Amino acid sequence: SKKDKGHHLARFLDIFKKLEITMPFGEALQHMPLYSKFLKDMLTRKNKYIHQENIVVEGNCSAMIQKILPPKHKDPGSVTIPCSIGEVTVGKALIDLGANINLMPLSMCRSLGELKIM
Repeated sequence: SKKDKGHHLARFLDIFKKLEITMPFGEALQHMPLYSKFLKDMLTRKNKYIHQENIVVEGNCSAMIQKILPPKHKDPGSVTIPCSIGEVTVGKALIDLGANINLMPLSMCRSLGELKIM
């Protein structure tokens, strides 16, 4: 009956949470024939243990739920801005969006001369 299957599922999940195996999984299942059959039935979906219902989604919801993927856009490339440090003009410097660490090329560092640490 459904009540017995629900009880078996709850007991199975309770045991599964505490399970520590130091032998191959197949060998462990041989020692538990009832749970072996239960697991086989569950994996082959002979019995559905997941209740399916329709729900109403209002407002904004994920594209994954709607199964509608957003359109793909072309890669915009690197984002650069004109930059100058003191008297030295860099030209096109990458904008740091905080997602990574940008290192200054050694040639740029040499052209700036000696720098003071603040």
